[in-house]
Amino acid sequence: MAMLIFFTVIALLGAALNLTNLSSHDAEQTALLPFADDPEAARQMTAETGLVCERVVRPAEEPEPPYLWKA
Repeated sequence: MAMLIFFTVIALLGAALNLTNLSSHDAEQTALLPFADDPEAARQMTAETGLVCERVVRPAEEPEPPYLWKA
């Protein structure tokens, strides 16, 4: 039981340290993450609030298949 409490305290301290080092820009972009995957919602949110949601993920290009079937 003591180990569980110890690791919980360590995890909470680590989370607190990470959140204190967050810049205002990073905190703003974190708040906008729900809109990051929906371009229409991001445009509407930008028009209403003036906050720009940065694109966080670029889709990976699919590699060519290692083989091609010929009929």
